[in-house]
Amino acid sequence: MDTSKVAIVIPAFNEAQTIQSVITELQDTVSGIDIIVVDDGSSDDTAANAGAMGITLVSQGTNRGYSEAINRGFSVAAASGQYEYVVTVDADGQHDPQSVFQVIQAAFDGDMDIVIGQRNKPARISEMVFALYFRLKFGIKDPLCGLRLYRLSMFTQYGKFETFDSIGSELMTWALVKGKRYSTVDVNIRGRLDNPRFGSGIKVNLRILKSLWSTISFIRGSKM
Repeated sequence: MDTSKVAIVIPAFNEAQTIQSVITELQDTVSGIDIIVVDDGSSDDTAANAGAMGITLVSQGTNRGYSEAINRGFSVAAASGQYEYVVTVDADGQHDPQSVFQVIQAAFDGDMDIVIGQRNKPARISEMVFALYFRLKFGIKDPLCGLRLYRLSMFTQYGKFETFDSIGSELMTWALVKGKRYSTVDVNIRGRLDNPRFGSGIKVNLRILKSLWSTISFIRGSKM
């Protein structure tokens, strides 16, 4: 596979402790890969630590959220004109770099438009409900895993990574609705040292359920 056609986009917010090890592991595992880190207005040394690693660093200036950071990273990748695929990887070290390699390999082996990472089990009850709908609708057991590969032309065709709060699943959902070629890869998720940036508790579960309702409305409003 030609990794020069692939860019990894890492949205990062206050991940100074992990960002350098994440970059190093990816570079060691996926030879020749280009990495774009989007610092989403971090208040710690995330930007400085990432910038010291010889990767492409993009700064949001202020915290705009996960999906906006990914949208910025995709835009930078598209503007370069050199990439066919982009892969989204979390900055907290939970995504095993070997799983990242397997996701990229699956795209090249099957000429896929999107490859969706699948965790063993969603972390929250609301995620299980979200996953149940996608399993029944599309056969996707984990629609909220952050480790995914996208053919970059899908992003340029659709125009944005996310236009509503879909918990980062809108572009994937659009691809599924439009019948794009996809595959899934079981991925290894490692533990993180501190609390998840996405949060926990009732408020987060309600947000995910609201997002599911918005996603269902989006699907119903799209042409199959």
